[in-house]
Amino acid sequence: MVEIMPKKTPGLSKWINILFYFSLALLIFSIASYFILDYSLKKSRKILTDLEESLARKETPEEIVLEKEILGYQKKIKDFSQLIGQHLETSEVFNFIQKNSHPSVWFSQFNLDSRENIILISGTTDSFETFNQQLLIFKRENFVQDINIKKILIGKKGKIEFILSLSIDPKIFSFQFSQKIE
Repeated sequence: MVEIMPKKTPGLSKWINILFYFSLALLIFSIASYFILDYSLKKSRKILTDLEESLARKETPEEIVLEKEILGYQKKIKDFSQLIGQHLETSEVFNFIQKNSHPSVWFSQFNLDSRENIILISGTTDSFETFNQQLLIFKRENFVQDINIKKILIGKKGKIEFILSLSIDPKIFSFQFSQKIE
């Protein structure tokens, strides 16, 4: 017999609906993630390529200018260190003469040749005895290697006028530079 009233068809289970919507959301999320990750990957590759290109370039113009400037300063420092290494401190001669002068001897002039290590001294004294004492004072000094009497005469008012040549040890002119510059 034919039924006049239709029967209600059984509906889908609630869990199947939840599973369908969850799968649909997961599919949309997967597609969106693919495009986002693809965009990030392309952007990262672009940054990496730019960095590799900048590393591949040797130097920027600013770096070249700075390098030339630094090399110029480095050369100046090297030249200065060579000059200071060759410097002779000739002011020690004044201390040497002051320390080794006889009280009765008056030095009127001296000439220093620091390259040849020779001091030419002219002066006057009252007698040959004080002149001889002055010679002994110079001979006693370790820095004096040789003494030559260039000229000796009896001058005005009976005073002894003389010119001495002192060959001195170059160590008197040594200059100690505390730091080596490289």
